[in-house]
Amino acid sequence: MNLVFDIGNTHTKTGLFDKGKLIESQRLETITREALHVILEKNLPEAVLVSSVGKTERPLFDSLEHSLKKLIFLDHTLPLPLKISYATPDTLGHDRIAAAAGARKLLPDMPLLIMDMGTAITIDFVTAQGEFRGGNISPGLITRFKSLHDHTARLPLVRKNTNFPEFGMDTQTAIAAGVQQGIIFELNGYMQLFEGRYPGCRFVITGGDADFFVHKLKKPIFAFPDLVLTGLNYILEFNSPEIRQ
Repeated sequence: MNLVFDIGNTHTKTGLFDKGKLIESQRLETITREALHVILEKNLPEAVLVSSVGKTERPLFDSLEHSLKKLIFLDHTLPLPLKISYATPDTLGHDRIAAAAGARKLLPDMPLLIMDMGTAITIDFVTAQGEFRGGNISPGLITRFKSLHDHTARLPLVRKNTNFPEFGMDTQTAIAAGVQQGIIFELNGYMQLFEGRYPGCRFVITGGDADFFVHKLKKPIFAFPDLVLTGLNYILEFNSPEIRQ
């Protein structure tokens, strides 16, 4: 079995894979040496891949390297099942790489537009030949709400609301409609653009706010909540031919 760690800014997700299939996932608020020991002793993985937004957690895993059959850290030097055409690959977020790899694994040999709806919204494109062409980054849903509140004198902090109108009739609904409709128009615009440029393009959505938006978009879209974990396992398999199933 394979075990992957997606260590983000606010929490850590783990994914346990057996023969390429995700059989268990877990979300942790923090990653500690004790929690790590429990996870590894429970699952006894053949190979482990760690993806982290920072480097502070690396010593936790380095100290355990002798007890693991295979330990890999994701960075821009690691061989990938994608060709990365990005001017600064060392600054490319590991979550973006993993999401692109996961989409490629699930929907091979077709152009893909991948929308990750988190603290930031990332829109990335992968060609049918598996070339990561880059993408765009904009503030996520909660970030937009918080920014309006933090950088103005009187605007309230509004939370997402599924019953928002097309046009607000008071300050609360004006913010809810403006932020949420803005994101919907943004995503629909990208999909229309890429559908025209790349016939057969498939659209993939993931991230914490994916469920909120997936049914509000105009075009058919694939929702994969565990896309990043799937991509991390795909990268681990790519670097572990001896355990690949």
